[in-house]
Amino acid sequence: MSGSNGSTPAAFNSRYAYTVLLILAGMAIMVTYVETMVLPAFGNFEQFFGVYDSSTIAWILSAYLLVGVVVTPIFGKLGDLYGKKKILLIAMGIYAVAVTVAGFTPNIGQWAGLSRPNQIYVLIGVRAVQGIGMAMFPLGFAMLPEVFPANRVGQAQGLLSGMFATGAAAGLVGGGWIAQNYGWQLTYHTVIPFAVFMFIVAALLIRESKVRREQKIDLPGITSLGIGLTFLMLGITEGAYWGWTTLSATHLAGIPWGVPQFFVLAAIAFGFFLWWEPRAPSPVVSFKALRERNIWVSNVNGVLVGMTMFLLFTVLIIYGEYPAPGFGLKELPAALLFIPAVLGMMVGGYPLGRATGKFGPKPVMVLGFVLIAIGAFSLVAFHSTQLDIALIAIPIMVGNVAVLVAMTNTIILSVDPRTLGVQTGMNQTFRNLGSALGPVLVTSILASYAYTLLTPMGPFQNYHINGYLLVFGLVGAIGVVGATLSLAVKNFRFLADGSRHGHPSGAPAEPSAEPAPAVNASGRT
Repeated sequence: MSGSNGSTPAAFNSRYAYTVLLILAGMAIMVTYVETMVLPAFGNFEQFFGVYDSSTIAWILSAYLLVGVVVTPIFGKLGDLYGKKKILLIAMGIYAVAVTVAGFTPNIGQWAGLSRPNQIYVLIGVRAVQGIGMAMFPLGFAMLPEVFPANRVGQAQGLLSGMFATGAAAGLVGGGWIAQNYGWQLTYHTVIPFAVFMFIVAALLIRESKVRREQKIDLPGITSLGIGLTFLMLGITEGAYWGWTTLSATHLAGIPWGVPQFFVLAAIAFGFFLWWEPRAPSPVVSFKALRERNIWVSNVNGVLVGMTMFLLFTVLIIYGEYPAPGFGLKELPAALLFIPAVLGMMVGGYPLGRATGKFGPKPVMVLGFVLIAIGAFSLVAFHSTQLDIALIAIPIMVGNVAVLVAMTNTIILSVDPRTLGVQTGMNQTFRNLGSALGPVLVTSILASYAYTLLTPMGPFQNYHINGYLLVFGLVGAIGVVGATLSLAVKNFRFLADGSRHGHPSGAPAEPSAEPAPAVNASGRT
């Protein structure tokens, strides 16, 4: 083993630490901008490719998230082995190339002789490669304990959380406007200079990590998890079209094939994963760590909150852009429906972070899921006007921020600081799982309530209001489940001297007069 095996910097260099934080914040804005600008372009994708099947369109988003689930643990461990900066630059470089190519995929498809509808699969493939860029964030988060003192790591992570909301606002407004007026390709072209700039700045200003940890990459675990999730998502995607119980909806290489076969293969892959992980030398998911109540609750809630966010984003964009019972809006007006909620995320993060510092993460986590449930069930009752959607989305998205803030603090407070990078990386994997499932769940549910609408442009697949209501109700049910689980969290908190109150960790646990500031979504204390 070379270098230190700890994570706390020997001497705090505030100038360098905040330089690293600023670079990571720029990356967060860039990536969130790219991912949210895709959302208002759903209708644009349909018209451009002539593919009026929202389940296929949803894979433009899900392919990115699915690959992120698989590569995030690999790149995290490669960073421990070979240096976080080196692996971060590889992830950034691949992401920059994929973003550059994405806008030109129709040209590539045309050059390859593909029809316009089939060119969408070239874009989905490039988006999958782009998913490698998701590894930037666990690597970046793992750098923070190396440049910040332990009692400031949470605040630094909170600033990054605020940047995600900033990027989302820019992506929804900017991406919606560009897609509406100039087409979806230009949305990608606008990111190219920034992606190249961020790569150069990171290469020049970030120093290589001195921390090394010899550990094996869990290829059997990562592979089985990826295979299982892929077959599960394919089964969910095709269920409404092929039939959930039909064994011979199509033929693959002459073999009858249906949705049940997808689910059987997914079960086999997940079964192997569950069998292998407790035996793996360096597992993707540490079952030993999951014995700690706060860790397993936070990771299950990570799946739930990741799923909730992308369920809401996807269903409301479709509801906004599709004809009645939707609003039939263009890209930019549909994206603007989210702006009050995104502003609520940015503004609400500060008081939620203060509340976490004062009362501990448990009540904030419960509150977050309660807000999600209240908002989602309100959508079931009130959804007939654009104002209904814009206002009711606020508590749901603020609730998401509350859960993310509390969840991050719960993990920081509940684990040995030396394993913080591993534990936050594992939580990221669980959040990615939920995020990847969200879009395909929405489109599968809506497809079950599809009907053909005749338009001047030809037949169009629209959705009955009951499909939308079912998705809203599912989000509400997730909020209830998450709030119930969160009641099991042990409520620890940081003290003003950086020690932890209520937890028998290596840090001092004596109370002091003032609770310390906690993670908040704006990064302020």
